[in-house]
Amino acid sequence: MHEVDGAFAGGDYLSAVRQLSPDSWQYWASLGLIGHPADAAGALARFTHPDAMFFSGVASWIAGDDDRARHVLGRCENAHARRLLNLIVKHPITVLAQLPWNRRGPWDILTHLKDPAFRLLNVSFHPDDIHNQLYADVRTLIPAGVQPDFYAAEMLEWHLIPPNIRTLGCPVLGHSSDFDLHIQTVAPWLELFDELVVLDHVEWRGLSGAVAVPVSVFPKVFGVPSDFPDLPEGHRDIDVFLSGTVMHPYHDDKEAIVLDVLDVPDARTLMVQGFEEPPVYYKHLSKSKLCCTFIRHAGALPTRGLEALGLGCVVAVQEESVLRLFVDDREGVVSYGPGKRLSSVIQEVLQRSDEFLAQARRGAEFIRREFALERVASQYFRFLTFLAARPRRPREDPPPERMLQKRPVVQKGWLPSSDFGKGLLMDWAARSAARIEERLEADHSVGLLNDLARERLLAHYHDDVGAGWLRDAIAPLERAMEACPDALVVRFNLVRALLHFGDPVHVRQGIGLVDTTLDASAQSWRLHPLDDVLPWDFCPSFFNYRRYFDTVTRSLASADSDIVQSLIAIILAALNHYRSRYATECPGPHSELFYAEQAVRLDPGFAEYILNYARLLVRRGLPADLSMAKEQLSELSRRSTRLIEIHDIARQLPDEAKSDWCSNLEARASRLWWSTRVRENLPHPTLRSSLA
Repeated sequence: MHEVDGAFAGGDYLSAVRQLSPDSWQYWASLGLIGHPADAAGALARFTHPDAMFFSGVASWIAGDDDRARHVLGRCENAHARRLLNLIVKHPITVLAQLPWNRRGPWDILTHLKDPAFRLLNVSFHPDDIHNQLYADVRTLIPAGVQPDFYAAEMLEWHLIPPNIRTLGCPVLGHSSDFDLHIQTVAPWLELFDELVVLDHVEWRGLSGAVAVPVSVFPKVFGVPSDFPDLPEGHRDIDVFLSGTVMHPYHDDKEAIVLDVLDVPDARTLMVQGFEEPPVYYKHLSKSKLCCTFIRHAGALPTRGLEALGLGCVVAVQEESVLRLFVDDREGVVSYGPGKRLSSVIQEVLQRSDEFLAQARRGAEFIRREFALERVASQYFRFLTFLAARPRRPREDPPPERMLQKRPVVQKGWLPSSDFGKGLLMDWAARSAARIEERLEADHSVGLLNDLARERLLAHYHDDVGAGWLRDAIAPLERAMEACPDALVVRFNLVRALLHFGDPVHVRQGIGLVDTTLDASAQSWRLHPLDDVLPWDFCPSFFNYRRYFDTVTRSLASADSDIVQSLIAIILAALNHYRSRYATECPGPHSELFYAEQAVRLDPGFAEYILNYARLLVRRGLPADLSMAKEQLSELSRRSTRLIEIHDIARQLPDEAKSDWCSNLEARASRLWWSTRVRENLPHPTLRSSLA
């Protein structure tokens, strides 16, 4: 009980509601705080604990019953209640916000906020909003005479937040869903906020230990828009549907559900790699019996699950999914997990599809009512008001001049992205570079030099490799290496820039750096977890970003000295992989197979390294090589969707090594090929040749 009480006190309302008894007032308070449709306010009124009365008033406020909220909170004596009541009676509460600019889809709470309790001023690059600026002074963004009651950034990792946001003099709230994906970019900004919001208990565990500010869970941030299609009638000829990032080196954990789907050979399956326009996407859902979802943070709300169920499609979610708290299992939601494979769930649904689809129609009515974006937007901002009213002690603000608006991605993302044109991205790089260079005059920091090169490199990622920009991009890294030769991340970034963008002279320079790095002992290298290794979509097939960033995220909440050695090993694995790709062009003391084996030894889970190693083993063709290749490919085929590439290598094995395993692999690879449509295939720079 102590642990669960601690979860409630710490803001993990999702864990509290799952583990507490309905005999506890904290159980009902948690339901009210997460916007559950149960009558939490009425249930809390039956308890005598003074905090139960306060949370009864809070639950009424979040549910939209302003009169009862004012009445109950007026009877409470704690400071939080008084502050919340003072905000409620303002009507409207003025909020300066940074919400997603793209006004469509399940996250569009900006368009759908119709609650008269709020006056919303949104800052973005959308023409209808307060126009954001690079490194903006927040005081220039606010209309004259306006004092916000609080500030809120939703998906804070996707915004250019004014570095001096705390000069507003009001509570500063941030909501993050992808902090681990962008941990090296976003970590310095997290302490800027008075409180952080995440979607589920998994994110809460990851973030709460990494920051000093409070972290709270509020899962109900997405919904179905007002222009959502009508609930369809008629036959559904797609048995199983998946879409989104189906296959990507970073999202390797999603591959398990793809493989489970392929294990149902008679199912009519459609998998879309990427994102389709809403009319096409909704049409697919309207014709599907079952939609399979997977989220990196298992407890969070699956937006694709909301849309699918809203269109009468049965939805398969992870066992921990918060959707199961809102939607009854008899209303079109089925779950899978360690004790129940997705393939068995699919078979069960397809065998009784009429029954499950009837349940999904009931679920659709609930979703369209309870998760209508207008209702979601209101509850979201009412929850933020509850957080904004929390009493806080004064604290020292991070210096605005030290905040860098580092570009979070190369090409995948919301704010700002290539949708805004090359000009904005180049201006962004130039402003960041100027800010860094100004700081370098007083602080010749290796980290700043690395960041300077990073911003220049990302700005030119899609430019002609022969355009002459590489010299300016790598110069800070060369300066950093002179100042600190044992800085591994600087060395790694320089190698990657040279090998992916250089001319033959640059490439040979990069290979020389790889050789000197691999010749030294792993203990001779130095790094800090927040030394930036470039964004997750920078040539992602050559480096295990997922394992690296997950390790960095853990490091922020742990003093374990082994973490740094783990990060060093992940980088050394990548360098061995790079070297194996150049061993025939630039011979060294070791063979390409030696380097490939070292990459797999240091990072045994990364599919790209295993495929490269297996190809080389089959090419050499010794009996021991073929046996090892079969072992590596067989194990990889059980957990990776790289089935077509695995099969291409495996069919080169001698007949006696193939057996039934290869026949099964061929069948699954064929099903993957015929059931997948690629709607997104982002370009990545290839390796450049060392030959003149």
